[in-house]
Amino acid sequence: MTVFDDELTEGEELGSGLVGKAQGFYIASSVEGTSQVMAFTAKFEENGYEDSLSFFGVHRTTQVSQSQLAIIGGTGKYVNANGIAIIKTFPVNGQQHNTDGLETLLHLTAYLSY
Repeated sequence: MTVFDDELTEGEELGSGLVGKAQGFYIASSVEGTSQVMAFTAKFEENGYEDSLSFFGVHRTTQVSQSQLAIIGGTGKYVNANGIAIIKTFPVNGQQHNTDGLETLLHLTAYLSY
């Protein structure tokens, strides 16, 4: 199990504008480590982190270009939200800051109703 508390930014470039933070965990769900069960909350900086979305699902890290996660609720203006999020893994390029030897850059696109 890996726990994370990371920044959400507008883009994939180092120094992109801060949108909020993602807090949650993932667990390797295959022997090869090519898929992960993820559960996390995206908290948005606007309104002092009162607005958030909750995500759950399996993220496949190889063999597919994208995975889908379920949006299973939220707080603030997203209370009772539901929908899907498309999640893509991007390779970390040489310009990204690497602190612990392992970095993953994810791109999420959310489709919701609330």
